[in-house]
Amino acid sequence: MNIHWFCSFFLILALTDVLAADNKCSEAEYDLVKYIKWQMEISKGGPDSPTPQECHCKTKERRTIAFQIMSSTGLKNLPKHAVVKFDKVVTNIGGAYSPSTGIFTCPEDGVYSFAWTTQTTSGSRFNSEFVVDSSIIAYNYNMPGSNSQSSSQTAVVDLKKGNKAWIRTYSNHGYFLNNAWSSFTGFKI
Repeated sequence: MNIHWFCSFFLILALTDVLAADNKCSEAEYDLVKYIKWQMEISKGGPDSPTPQECHCKTKERRTIAFQIMSSTGLKNLPKHAVVKFDKVVTNIGGAYSPSTGIFTCPEDGVYSFAWTTQTTSGSRFNSEFVVDSSIIAYNYNMPGSNSQSSSQTAVVDLKKGNKAWIRTYSNHGYFLNNAWSSFTGFKI
């Protein structure tokens, strides 16, 4: 056996035992340490070494949270700061978006990506903003010239369970939103 390899192996085992014993590491770090120790045991070989199928390392099950919503009808003359209720559900995995209120309620902590597209016709405008718990995160300006125009925006935010997120009109510029070309999407990264 190579002395350098033996010293490295011993150092890793000693370090992992100290970290795990003192509970100075997170659950993920503890699982990583456990996995490293398991790999080192396998690499030693011999009749008492574990097999790859014997690792009892935890894996966190990932929950899918995602939605894509459209507007079923054109929206006209919305007042200042009105919630834009995208109500035609394409996808709502996890059920965190409410089509009746237009609000996404965060079901678990994490980083989320949101995007929305508005389409309006010439001579009109539809300016909007993405809001989390009454704090404005991003704006979307849509004032077309002589033709219809779409405008999109994306926001990536760190949310906590129970945070609420929605699209609302900016100022009083919610004159006309074309239903077929407007949508709101979000998912946990």
